[in-house]
Amino acid sequence: MERLSTLDASFLYMETPETPMHVAGLGIFAPPPAGADVFKDFHDHIAARLHLLPFFERRLNAIPASVDNPVWIHEANVDLDYHIRQMALPRPGSMEQLRTLVARLHMILLDRSRPLWQYYVIEGLEGGGFAVYVKMHHSGIDGGAGMAALDIIFGASPEPVPVAPPPAKSGAAEPTLLELVGKTYEDFWAQQRRMLEALPDMGKALANVGCRLIEDLGRPNAVTLAPKTIFNVAVSKQRSFGTTTIPLSEVKAIGTATGSKVNDVVMAVCSGALRRYLLERSALPKESLIAALPVSLREPGNTDMNNQVTMMLCSLSTDIADPLPRLAAIVASSQDSKARLGDVKGAMPTDISILGAPFVMTGLAEWMGRTKAADQMPAMVNVLISNVPGPRRPMYCAGAQLEHYFPVSIPSHGGALNITVQSYLDNLDFGLIGCRAAVPDIQDMADMLVEEFETLKQAAHLLKEAS
Repeated sequence: MERLSTLDASFLYMETPETPMHVAGLGIFAPPPAGADVFKDFHDHIAARLHLLPFFERRLNAIPASVDNPVWIHEANVDLDYHIRQMALPRPGSMEQLRTLVARLHMILLDRSRPLWQYYVIEGLEGGGFAVYVKMHHSGIDGGAGMAALDIIFGASPEPVPVAPPPAKSGAAEPTLLELVGKTYEDFWAQQRRMLEALPDMGKALANVGCRLIEDLGRPNAVTLAPKTIFNVAVSKQRSFGTTTIPLSEVKAIGTATGSKVNDVVMAVCSGALRRYLLERSALPKESLIAALPVSLREPGNTDMNNQVTMMLCSLSTDIADPLPRLAAIVASSQDSKARLGDVKGAMPTDISILGAPFVMTGLAEWMGRTKAADQMPAMVNVLISNVPGPRRPMYCAGAQLEHYFPVSIPSHGGALNITVQSYLDNLDFGLIGCRAAVPDIQDMADMLVEEFETLKQAAHLLKEAS
C-alpha cells in the first residue's frame, strides 16, 4: 500500500468528463515480418512483463470519507482483455484517419476501478505498418517515468528478450478501514516533520524570491499576465490531434549556429507556428504569448513510477516577427526563468499532505467546467510546451521497428492547446492535442511547425555564412 503524493493525486482531482487526465503516446511501426500476429505478439509480450512495471499491477483505493489522497494497492487479477485492445483502420488507413481515431480514443476516461492504463494495437495503416496507442493516467506517471516504461512496453531488439518469471507473491488482502485511516495520519505527521526540517531551505528560497521581486519592481513590465487568446477558454470533451516531425540533428545545427539549446530552438519553432496561426485568424495579441514548460526534478537514473516535475514560465516573443531576434529573446527569457526556478528548486518538500484536499480540488475542477470560468478569467499562460528526451536507439514491437513516437498530452480549462515533443533516434516528433471547439484545424498548426523550422534553419544558415 502506497499513498499518492499530492502532485500525483491532483491529476485525479482535476479530472472531469471534459478534462481527462491521462497522457499517451502513439507509436508508428514499420510493416511486421511476414506471418506475424501483431496483436497476439504484443499481448503476450506485455503479459510476460506485467511484474516489471508496478504501474501495470496497481489500482486506486480511496481513503474513507476522502479526507486525504488515495493509496495504490496491488491488483492480483489484471484483465488484459480490457487493458489491451485491437482495432483496424478502414482503407486507405491514412495518417489523417489515424489522428482522428486517436483524438476520439483520447476523449475516453480510464476506469478507476482497474489499473489506470490501456493500450490499443491499431492495424491497417497505409504501407502495411501498424500503430500502438499507449494510454496511462498522469496520476501514476510523468514524461520521465514514461520513457523508462518504453523499454518494457516495447523492446530494444526485433526478437523479444526472455524475462524471468515474477516472484511468488502471497495474496494481499484489501486494506482494512483501520489500516487506511492509520496510513493517512502516519503520512500526515511524517510530512509535518519533513516540513520542519525544510524550514531553513525554505527561508533561503523566500529571501531569494524577495530579492528578485524587488529587482522586478524596478523594471517596467517585468511582471505581466499572459494576453488572452483563443486558447484560453473552457474546453469541451471533444479533441483534435496533430502530428509532425523535424530532424533533431538539424535542430542541433541551428543551436550551434545561434548559440542556443535544443529546447530554445523547439520553443522558437513553436512560437513561429503559433504566431502564424493566430495572425491568419486575426487573433494575435500585441503582447507576447507565454508558455508553461514542465521541468523534471528527477535525479539521473531515477525511474520511479510517479510525477517528479515542476513548471517554469517563458515568453515566446510572438511580438517579434524576425525569427533570429525572436530566438534570441526566447533564450534570454528561458535563462531568466531557469534562474528564478533555481532560487526555489529543492527548497520545498516534494509532498505536502492537505487533509480534505480531495473535496476542495474536485469541487474546484467541477466548478470550472460547469461555470466555464476560464472564459472570463485572466490568462496566466497561453500554451503548455513540453520537450521529453526519448530513446536514441531503435525500439521494436512484434519484430517491427518503431519509426515515430508522437506524444499525446492534456488540454485543460484555460489551456485548450498542448504541444509536446518527443525525441526518438534523429526525430523530434511533435504531438499537438487541443479542444476541438477551440482548435479544430490543429493539423494546420502542425504543418506550420515544419514551415517555421525551415524558415529558422535558413536564417541560421545565413548567419553562419556571414560570421
